[in-house]
Amino acid sequence: MLLSFADKKAEKRSQQAVTSDRPIRSLAKAVSWRVTGSIDTILLSWFFTGSLSTAAAIGLTEVVTKMVLYYLHERAWNRISLGRSGVDCTHGAEVLQVDCNHVLKETG
Repeated sequence: MLLSFADKKAEKRSQQAVTSDRPIRSLAKAVSWRVTGSIDTILLSWFFTGSLSTAAAIGLTEVVTKMVLYYLHERAWNRISLGRSGVDCTHGAEVLQVDCNHVLKETG
């Protein structure tokens, strides 16, 4: 059976609504952001202190603490439905499979 453009759009929205970032994605985002942030911190610390060893110590300390905080922040926000539309399945252990035809019948 061919799906109309509206049906395909509704199916895509349903699939997006029931998925969330996996922990590994949050971890990868945390690492990449912290590398960027740590370079900035080290450069600023070096500029203000004039000591590269002090700047490196500050940068290496904050990279670990902020990476952990960012990861926890991401996981907490993954449970919050603010700004998401559609089905909220963030409390389930597995991604839910949604029957798009059933969703369309209920809403339209």
